[in-house]
Amino acid sequence: MHNYQRPFQTEKKTWKVYVLFAAIGITLGAGFIGYPKLMAYLERMAIEEENQNVMAQIIEGGILDQTIENFQKLPEEIKEINEAFETPVTILENAYLEVPFVCQAPFQTEANWVYHEESCEEAALLQVRYYLEGVKDPKPEDSNATILDMIEWQKKNFGEHKDVYANDMKSLINGYYDYPLENIEIIYDATITDIKKAVSMGYPIIVPIMGDILKNPYYPYPGYHMLTIIGYTPDKIITNDVGTRRGKDFSYSYDIFMKALEAAGGDVVIIKQLPLKEDGEA
Repeated sequence: MHNYQRPFQTEKKTWKVYVLFAAIGITLGAGFIGYPKLMAYLERMAIEEENQNVMAQIIEGGILDQTIENFQKLPEEIKEINEAFETPVTILENAYLEVPFVCQAPFQTEANWVYHEESCEEAALLQVRYYLEGVKDPKPEDSNATILDMIEWQKKNFGEHKDVYANDMKSLINGYYDYPLENIEIIYDATITDIKKAVSMGYPIIVPIMGDILKNPYYPYPGYHMLTIIGYTPDKIITNDVGTRRGKDFSYSYDIFMKALEAAGGDVVIIKQLPLKEDGEA
């Protein structure tokens, strides 16, 4: 007997084969499209876990209290503080300063980011200002208004709102907040030791940096950037990174951080003033 297939049976099987191959193609295509997203997600989760581990080390070790105790030994007169910075200081193995976090888009909305794509410098400075003034929990509306006001000040005094490096940051600090120039220190070609020394003395550090080298997966706009160093461990620099809403206590390895710092010129800025205590006194 001949095994005869009628035409419609052959067409039906062919159609099923097409459907099968189409399904396989769609599945593979979705996999290729989804793979980068999956890897990016896993990278972010690994970074979050690393940040949490660093902060657990800070908290469990009582590092905040140790740092405060260390810098409170410093004299309160700025002249004596300046002299102390030139003399040997106790550089702690770990240090951490409780600097309030300010995202450069304080409301952290898409609409707010439109106004603040270039506001990292102002936010980095504002964090230090809050720290020095004893502000623990700044309101987003206050931060937003101050950042916008700083931008207007720069347009008036610099002629434009532009990328601000160490020298211009010193002018901004002096002009906008009226801190004496002698209180504002630019550390040229800063080293890890310089960073540790400043933080051990209670000074957060304003840092021009190249965001594309930091490779923070949360950055919406990688490129030239500015953030604030608030601590360190034996192998991590702890920052309040204003470039992302997840930037509080964000840590980077020494190697990556220093490469990004050097690529932006290597200079950092500190305000040599002790923070106000909760009662409003220095």
